[in-house]
Amino acid sequence: MRCGACGAPTRRSARFCDQCGAPLDATGGADRATRPREDVEAGDRRIVTALFADLVDYVRLVAEEDPEDVRRKVDAALRAMVEAIRAFDGTREKFIGDAVFAVFGWPQGHDDDALRAAHCALAIREALTRSAGSPGTDAAADEPLQVHIGIATGEVVAGLRSDDALDWSLTGPAVTTAARIQAIARPNEILLDEATVHAARKGLEVEDEGPTLLRGQTRPIRVFRLLGAASFQPWRRPVGTIVGRDAERRRLRAIVESLADGRGSTTVLEGEAGMGKSRLMSDLVDDAHAAGLAATWVDNVSYGSREPYRFGRAFAQAVADEHGTDSGSMTRRLLFTSDIQSERAMRWAGAIAAIARDAAFSGWEEEAQLVPTDPAQVADAIHEVAGQYARRLVDVSGPRLIVVDDLHWLDPSSAGMVDAIVHVTAERPLAILFGTRPGPTAADTTLADVERIRLVGLDEPETRQLAAVVAGAELGPSDGRRLHQRTAGNPLFISETVRAIFGPGHAGAGVGSAATATPADGRLPDDGGTVRPGLPMTLRALLGARIDALTEEARTVLRVASVVGVTFEEPFVAEVLGEHVESEIYARLTGASLIAPIDSAPIGPAATWRFSHPLIHDAAYWGLLGSARRRLHARVADLLETIEGGTAIGVVARHRAAAGDHDRAIPMLVQAAEKASAVGAAAEAASFWMEAADLIGPGPETEAFRQRARAALEAAPIGTSPTLPSPFA
Repeated sequence: MRCGACGAPTRRSARFCDQCGAPLDATGGADRATRPREDVEAGDRRIVTALFADLVDYVRLVAEEDPEDVRRKVDAALRAMVEAIRAFDGTREKFIGDAVFAVFGWPQGHDDDALRAAHCALAIREALTRSAGSPGTDAAADEPLQVHIGIATGEVVAGLRSDDALDWSLTGPAVTTAARIQAIARPNEILLDEATVHAARKGLEVEDEGPTLLRGQTRPIRVFRLLGAASFQPWRRPVGTIVGRDAERRRLRAIVESLADGRGSTTVLEGEAGMGKSRLMSDLVDDAHAAGLAATWVDNVSYGSREPYRFGRAFAQAVADEHGTDSGSMTRRLLFTSDIQSERAMRWAGAIAAIARDAAFSGWEEEAQLVPTDPAQVADAIHEVAGQYARRLVDVSGPRLIVVDDLHWLDPSSAGMVDAIVHVTAERPLAILFGTRPGPTAADTTLADVERIRLVGLDEPETRQLAAVVAGAELGPSDGRRLHQRTAGNPLFISETVRAIFGPGHAGAGVGSAATATPADGRLPDDGGTVRPGLPMTLRALLGARIDALTEEARTVLRVASVVGVTFEEPFVAEVLGEHVESEIYARLTGASLIAPIDSAPIGPAATWRFSHPLIHDAAYWGLLGSARRRLHARVADLLETIEGGTAIGVVARHRAAAGDHDRAIPMLVQAAEKASAVGAAAEAASFWMEAADLIGPGPETEAFRQRARAALEAAPIGTSPTLPSPFA
């Protein structure tokens, strides 16, 4: 139990906080229901990827080898595992004998946690293989350890086991599934569940092992064997037809046309995750190849943003791959020509060796003695090398397009390299296209004076068109409108939401997906559809990562606001929280594109806000623990009932129902239904009757309520929308 004023632990029998002296009855110390902030911060529901790695033949090793040798080998292996987990921002949850359990997506979520976990597994296997042959070991001890690895993705509950804020637990099927998959893996095999493969979004090479019944489970799941990271280039990925984006595609094609005429340029393509930046850039690479131009694609990755000069190594490797050689040989070929001065050659070689010393960059091990002792000299030389490398690349292979994806994940040390390469576009036929999300990046100063193309959501007809491509069936106008409102035209959100309505067996199904929707005559059900998707797992992870990036205070405000509704007012959220909320919090939420003011209302104490679109609201809402949601709904209902002039009884009733207070919710829903019927609002009346029936459960009264709902709809004017939810509501 904690003090509601300062958050310090309190004694259960205490009337005042030992730390700040605040009365516990006034701050909520004795009653959890009066401490909304602590409710929100006590835990959450989230999408994570769990990884279990277990050493092979540990029992045999103990029986056959010297215990000291076994301990040394096992300790080294466990250290290698932990280092790999940390390198990909995972959390080492616990050691279990000779095994490690790690989780990716907690306490900080990322939108590529499944991919991180898979790369971590590959790194663990490689590290254990490299550990063989360490000096001072005999032939038996020289044998590398092997490992079984299982990975699964899904929803977990992260919560406190006790009042100790450090004692957390993760509970959910993803954890048990990963453990069960690991148990059936062969030595040095990495097995994944289907959700992990889907969440990795074509970033992995896998082999389908088919349906597998795991120990303790009643239904088989599809298991995949991880072969490695995807080896194909991004622009060769199997992708569908682009919908819309005609103006943006014309502007991008102009880049290739100018390049073919010998003019360089720098362009930034900016858009939120899922807007289709990579898809448009991959098409531009195709255009460049069709025009006979060279093209290089460089990916930045979120887990590489702390690796010094990662961009430089990735760029050099991409160029080397194009020419069928290694990065070191290609660098020597481009930079160390006969006319280069010896002093400059030594400075450049030393700087390159400094990069090669810290990570894989082939062919520069012997130059380690040339590494400058002054770090500033290394940075200056690297920037000089980057510019010269780009010039020579164009001189040797002709006009070139360089695509740099996910610039927002650029490692800071490479910003100077990017700056040097951008300057070359003014001298040579070199075009650079950066893809990035809104917000600051390490290369902001470099990209101040370039052309910017901002991607926004698709319009409503384009949303319907994309949904039809994904579903293989057309949407009616009403469903198209609802889908557009729900997704704000984000192509990824549209695709994943449409896939979710096909049910748990469909590749796109997410947590809580409903039964399968069946197209009829090439159309999906319009208005009268009975299928309502949950928030797909991929979007839960993507949007959850954006919420995790907020400060704790901003996350709390966002989640409390999600209980109030898709729209909310600042003063009311403060009342629910029981404390003042600084305007800076709302500014942060606005800057993160999570909320927006309604009708340009002034940002201030009386501002009214809305979630940017319903999917963000859903991600914030379903991230709350069920117990916290119920308590917050009860508090919202209590406050609504005290508002002078009253609140619509149906609104209060739904909060009571969500709070689990059925005894008060049912008569309110009946009253709301009767009021709606009295003014001819048949659809609303039917909805209230159905909700009341659902709360009561089976029985005569339930059937009577359902009959009232049917009667209301039958008496409704022609054209009135039915009460059953649309698939996209």
